[in-house]
This record gives sequence, C-alpha cells and structure tokens, in this order.
Amino acid sequence: MIIKTKICGISTTADYVACREAGATFVGMVHYPGSPRHVDLKALAKLAACRSAISSNAPHRVLLSVDISGDDLLQLIEAGHPDLLQFHGNETPDHVAAIKARFRLPIIKSIAIKTRDDLNQCANWNGVADWLLFDAKVASGAQPGGTGHSFDWTLLQNYKGRLPWMLAGGLDQYNVVDAIRISGATTVDVSSGVELNAGKKDLRQIHDFIRATQLV
Repeated sequence: MIIKTKICGISTTADYVACREAGATFVGMVHYPGSPRHVDLKALAKLAACRSAISSNAPHRVLLSVDISGDDLLQLIEAGHPDLLQFHGNETPDHVAAIKARFRLPIIKSIAIKTRDDLNQCANWNGVADWLLFDAKVASGAQPGGTGHSFDWTLLQNYKGRLPWMLAGGLDQYNVVDAIRISGATTVDVSSGVELNAGKKDLRQIHDFIRATQLV
C-alpha cells in the first residue's frame, strides 16, 4: 500500500524544496494569523514562484484558512495559486460550496474528532468537499490545528464515508505506522511532528516521517 503524505505549515521555499525531495504528495500553506506557521501574501507568492521553477514531482500546494470569506480568499489565491483549498474552521457546507463554485478548486474540509459521534457530520460534505481531514478536537478558542494533539484512531476503523480522507493530529515518525495500521488511513498529514520548534520545519524529520510511512 502506497501512503500519501501532506507536510502542513511550510513557510519558505526551502521547506517546499525539502518536501519535494523527500517525496511529499501535498504541502500545506497556513494563512491564519494566530498560527506560528502563518504565511502572508508575499510568502505565498514566493512559494508559487518556486513551484513554477520546479519541473516535476512538485507537491500539490494546499492553502489552509480558517473561517475566511470568499472575497478575502481571492487575494490569497491570486498570490499563491494553490492547487487545493483547505478549510479548518466552522465553515458550513453552503459557504464552502459557494467558494468552490467561485474558484473551482478542490476542497479539503477538516473534521474535528473526539468521539465517534463527531463522524456523523461527514455526510454533510458529500458533493461539496473532495477530501476530509480528521484532526483532534481542541478547546474552544484554541489554535484549530498544528497543536500536536491526537485522538483515538480506533474511531476510524469502521468508517465507511464516501469521500477520501486524511489523518492528522499529533503524528510523527515514531507513531505514524501505528496510526496508519489502526485507523486504516492511506493519506497522513503532519505539521508539528516534523519541526525543530513551532513553525520551523526540519529537513531530517520530514525525510524520516515520509520514510516511516513506507514501512506499513
């Protein structure tokens, strides 16, 4: 089984090149001022230019935002030219459907998980999202992702949703194999688990994480 990987929270062209060299499928670019991984318009433009300069095997760039309007997204998309959009807040299916119709980009929608009942909302995203991303539920007012917290992976063992999904939340090179085997994930997302400190990606840890996924 080939496991796809998403390295979320990159902020520099060096991060992007490192992810490409390590074999990442996706990279995430976080536009959320409350995050230590926040990228502004200038950084998004640099990452777009870096992608244009890479001839092959370039990871797909995912623009992550939290409860942002379509008008505010426009300038981010024009600067960063992302391949996909990820919504990591309290967005509704109607809101996201309108954004998808406007920008015609594939959508990843995060689903915060603590109990099995949290999976009941997944069907609401059929026909709207192209992917779901299962992440650990955090306290109200806390940073919505990249916190290093995980959830009970056994909750996904019998999940039979229609949409492809990614597993996120507290993953690193040491637990990702168990996470894949327990949850059945075929795509995994990591952020803080490949960092030297918050917001600072580490080349060695990126390579080690992706190498570990190949052991499943």
